[in-house]
This record gives sequence, C-alpha cells and structure tokens, in this order.
Amino acid sequence: MSRPLRIEYNNAVYHITARGNEKKDIFLDERDFEKFLYYLDVVYERYNIIVYSFVLMNNHYHILLETPYANLSRMMRDLNGHYTIYFNKRHKRYGHLFQGRFKSILVDKDNYLLELSRYIHLNPVRACIITKPEDYDYSSMSYYIGKSKVPSWLDVDFVLEQFGNNFQEKRNAYRKFVYERSEGLDSPLRNIYAQCILGSEGFIRKIVDKYVRKKNISTHVPRSKKIRYCKDLNDIARVVTKYYGIDKRMLSKRKVRFNKGRKVFVYIARRFTDNNLKKIKSFFDNSITEVAVSKLFSRTQEELAQNTDLRKDVERIEKMLFDTV
Repeated sequence: MSRPLRIEYNNAVYHITARGNEKKDIFLDERDFEKFLYYLDVVYERYNIIVYSFVLMNNHYHILLETPYANLSRMMRDLNGHYTIYFNKRHKRYGHLFQGRFKSILVDKDNYLLELSRYIHLNPVRACIITKPEDYDYSSMSYYIGKSKVPSWLDVDFVLEQFGNNFQEKRNAYRKFVYERSEGLDSPLRNIYAQCILGSEGFIRKIVDKYVRKKNISTHVPRSKKIRYCKDLNDIARVVTKYYGIDKRMLSKRKVRFNKGRKVFVYIARRFTDNNLKKIKSFFDNSITEVAVSKLFSRTQEELAQNTDLRKDVERIEKMLFDTV
C-alpha cells in the first residue's frame, strides 16, 4: 500500500483525520469516546503536543494539533495503536480498526487554524446530528464557549485570543463566528496542495523549498514525484492537449461548451506544481482572473468526487506527465 507523505518539523500544525476500516464505526458508546479522549491526554503528556480542537464522530475523528517537537508519526502510532488494542479487546474483535494510516494535512497556522477550528466544530451540524455545535458531547466546542471545564490537554486560548480581551466576550464572539457559517460552509480543505499542505502561496513555497525538494522522498509516496519535479505549465498543457486531442489554444477558450482540457489543466497545475494563481492566469494570456482560476479548481475538485470518467482522465494524464521524469 502506498504511504502518504509526512512533513514533520518542530512547531508544525496539522489537521488530522482517521476513519474506521470499511467506514465502520470506531466509537460504539460513551465509554469508547471517553477512552479515546483518555489516550489523547496520554499522548499530550508523553509527546508535549498542543491540541487546538477536535471532534469525534461515530466512524471518524478530526484533531487540529501542533507538535512543538517533530514527533507526529510516533505520537499518532501511540494514539491509534492503544485505542485499537482497547477497542478490539473490549468488543471482542480482531484486525485493523482504522482505514489505513491516518491522514495529516500540514496547516498554515496564521491563515487557516481559525477556519479549521470552525470547520471541525461544525462537523456534527453538517452530519445533521445536532443543530447547535456546543450540544455535541464529543467535540471541543463546549469548552470554547465555557459550557464545560477545559481539560488540561486542550488549548482554547490561542484561538480565543483573536476575539478580544474580555474572556466572556471572546467566548461569545467565537460562538458567533462559528454560527455565521453553520449553513453552506465550504470546506477550507478544498485548496490543499499535493494532498498534504494547506496554506498561502508563500507558506506552500517555503515548505516545499525547505522540507520537500531537498529530501530524498521515496517514489512510493503518493504524488512525491509531482512535488519533487514540479512540471512546467507548458509540460502540463502539452500532455493535456495530447490526451484530449485538442489545440493548445483551446485551453484559453472560456466560452467553449465542453472543455474538459481547460478544467483538468487548471486542476493539475494548481494542485501539483508551484505555480500560483497569478502564474496560471498569465498562462491564459490574462483571459481569466485569479479568482476564476481558484473557482474553476474548486469546482473541478468537487466534480472529481462524483464523476468517475473525469477522475480516470486525471489519473491517466498524471501518469503520462509524471512517468516521464
């Protein structure tokens, strides 16, 4: 099985998710939820992590955390490993509890931590379990608004400090901030770079230059070639136009009714290269705005989740592009 790319360094912030094997439940009752939080406390003490927010759903969980020391993989191995042993023993089962390894997204703390905190706390609302996020027993929302006493392993201060000076005012302001997007919230994870980094153009460039390009990353890591070799926009255009049998000029045609080439080009260029919105816009001779590039990427990403044919096209084009390095 391919192993996901892990970028670890001191004071890195991550959005962590893990799902039940075959999408089965990993929490069956209150005791399971509480036991997982107990193990979260254990790894907090052992690895000196900082937990900013979390939500435990029936078949998956989200945790937003920081590692002052570069120990994410060891910490998560302990957390998921100990919980799996407990769960299997208690429920008289064997084998894997989680679906593969956990997923970690390296996060630009200054630009995305606050938005991700809201996204995590709204998980039970989006799942139609409750209507008020603070009413869900197994998330950090109730601690943020003062409904429950904050445990020692949870840091709510960093986020709340961004909402004023008075403690109660901070809590009220944060609650209002979360409720503002309780309906129709777009996932802040939609613009992840190379499936492992979420941040501004500057943050992505810094991480790639400092921690990725100079590393000898195994080619067995998904998309490691795409990060290490950073194809030129002309290379992408050449492969896309060859695949669809179209002229390069077609990529710049906005009013073409059926233009898979254009959306696939933008998707690959945005997701798997260092080219920012401005550079992609310039490739189209400025016939498209940076905002339009971003929206086209987001729409294509959403379509890929539903459109099997388009997904196969992207996979084949990626193979054509990166098998030549």
